[in-house]
Amino acid sequence: MKPLSYLQRGLVDLLLLLPLLFQLCLLAGVFAREWIGDGPWSLKSPWSSLPGILLAVGLLLFCCRCGRRLTRRFEGDGRLVSRYLPVIIPAGYTMLMALIAIFRFAPENGAVFGPFTSFFSLAHLTSAPIIFLIFIFSTPSPWMFIIPPLAIYLAYTIGLVLGFRQRSLPATPFSARVAVVAPFLVAFGLFYWRAHTLRTGVLKAERLVGYLEQAALERRPLERFQPLEPGNELVPIDAPGFTIASDHPRLDGATALQPVYAAAAQAIYAGVDAKSIAPLVACSKTPDAYRKLIAGEVDLIFVAEPSLRQRADAEAAGVALHLTPIGREAFIFFVHAENPVTGLTTRQIRDIYTRNIVNWSELGGASLPILPFQRPAGSGSQTALEQTVLKGTRPARALREEVVEGMGGVIQRVAAYRNSEAAIGYSFRFYATGMNPVPGIKLLAVDGVPPTRETIRNGSYPYTVDLYAVTAGSANPHVAPLVEWFRSPEGRKLIDETGYVSLP
Repeated sequence: MKPLSYLQRGLVDLLLLLPLLFQLCLLAGVFAREWIGDGPWSLKSPWSSLPGILLAVGLLLFCCRCGRRLTRRFEGDGRLVSRYLPVIIPAGYTMLMALIAIFRFAPENGAVFGPFTSFFSLAHLTSAPIIFLIFIFSTPSPWMFIIPPLAIYLAYTIGLVLGFRQRSLPATPFSARVAVVAPFLVAFGLFYWRAHTLRTGVLKAERLVGYLEQAALERRPLERFQPLEPGNELVPIDAPGFTIASDHPRLDGATALQPVYAAAAQAIYAGVDAKSIAPLVACSKTPDAYRKLIAGEVDLIFVAEPSLRQRADAEAAGVALHLTPIGREAFIFFVHAENPVTGLTTRQIRDIYTRNIVNWSELGGASLPILPFQRPAGSGSQTALEQTVLKGTRPARALREEVVEGMGGVIQRVAAYRNSEAAIGYSFRFYATGMNPVPGIKLLAVDGVPPTRETIRNGSYPYTVDLYAVTAGSANPHVAPLVEWFRSPEGRKLIDETGYVSLP
């Protein structure tokens, strides 16, 4: 069998064998860091990086040796392209695939780098199965795929250089080196710029277990406030002065207000049990509650003020929203308990969420980049941020995070608050401190005023918002009397005992 030529042998090494070897080493490093460190890609322990470093150094030395040995097959002329064609072809192919992938896929339609990794794995098809196996354990970064082959090509090129020098071949012209290296540097610069642009505002990936834990935390308040369920935590109303025996209104609303309207339904709705009341008292969260009210699927919702988009949707559907204030609440901001910052001004909060202030050191805190978390568009707290705090000014693009879900799939979502030392989040006071308390947070004073029941009642806290019972022309005859009940002494007492502040 005739031995492979110089070019053929180099292409086999750089397109098939060495990438596959690298992916095997990388997979071994993933498992080693999982066992030794604190999860995949963790840098908390210096020892967790040691297996991967040793494997990478060993592989690159092997690549250099392969390059030196390859020069024994060289029988061409002295031109640079002739000598280094085995590296130029795979390196150029790899950079081309990388640029196509990272400029082709937009982050708005899914995970920021999920499509990139799927597409780029075609650059080294033999290693694709191992790439997807790694994909299951951690949300990949594009650097995880482009740096290894480029490092291999560089080590291989160094081996070629050493081999040609050992054979005492004349040096290639300097102009030729510039002409070959410059396009690669430009391409790499474009890749770096695009990756940095996409990565801006994307948090470190979570694993599936973290995503499920957060979803469970979000469901927990709903489970505690189900009407007529044994052991629920709803405020009891003994002998209510108003009851509804038939044609019970269909209720829905924000998560934070579920304890109020669920407690009312539990006391006022006569002739129902836990099974029959469940379809009548839903908690779809603010965006879906408004959508269902506009569509006529529910009769009454309990929410914060509608967003401009929700008002426009109602107008487009020919529906008039009627907002009746039933209580007051504080829209609050909170940080990690160990953050030395105890309060912010209205101007500082606006500057944080428009990214004019980006580091806590500008506010008297530690030198840490501020992570300003946001909520999905249309949610009650996001609407409060945009209309009450920012006064119509659009916030900067929300932080996003890629979350591993299922067998290697990746979803992208607006990052909900995670208790990082550099984070700032917002919510309504009762939800953050009563319904779903987050350990280790600290509520911030705004303009020197803390968010307490007293400052909410007297209006001195600047972000005091009204809570509304909202209707849209329901034909149910009990809707209007039920709304008025919430403004009665009995209804105001329920609002106060739940944890909100009743209207005067």
